[in-house]
Amino acid sequence: MAACGHDFTAIVTEGGEVWAWGSGDSGVLGLGNDAHQLVPVKVGGHDVFGARVVKVAAGPNHAASVAAGTLWTWGDGEYGQLGHGDLEPRQRPERLGREMFGGSPAVMVACGCAHTLVLTAAGVVWTCGNGERGKLGLGDEADTLVLTLVGPDRFRGAPTSTIVMVAAGAEHSVAVGAEGGISMNDD
Repeated sequence: MAACGHDFTAIVTEGGEVWAWGSGDSGVLGLGNDAHQLVPVKVGGHDVFGARVVKVAAGPNHAASVAAGTLWTWGDGEYGQLGHGDLEPRQRPERLGREMFGGSPAVMVACGCAHTLVLTAAGVVWTCGNGERGKLGLGDEADTLVLTLVGPDRFRGAPTSTIVMVAAGAEHSVAVGAEGGISMNDD
């Protein structure tokens, strides 16, 4: 699996390790500094994430991964897109456990332009970060510093559905339900 940010790349190996390269601005490579890397460098695996990483995502200036149902985020936190309740950057991956999601394990993550979406095993979506243009799906344009549940009522024009996939663009987000596509962008 590979993910491309603005000017960096992150991959997950078959063994569940994350490797990254490119611009290290805001600690987006997860290596503990802002240094640029011209060749892939190991961010971590079992020794950093505590388990095999199964998903990685990249926004322009932040990244996230899922390992054993736990979400990890790092990079720029200017809009709260890391979900830790503040605006601070993280130069190394930091954990957001399943307790953040009502006990349900994270199964997928998507990073957009200063926002993050998480899909849990319960088939629900959680978002945080920049809310401009309603891209968090919460019914307003407010920034959200912690992961917030997107209620089933937010998926207009479709019956309540179990969500099976999420994706994030620059100014929009999408969730796909088991019965078909569902847009969650309010714009």
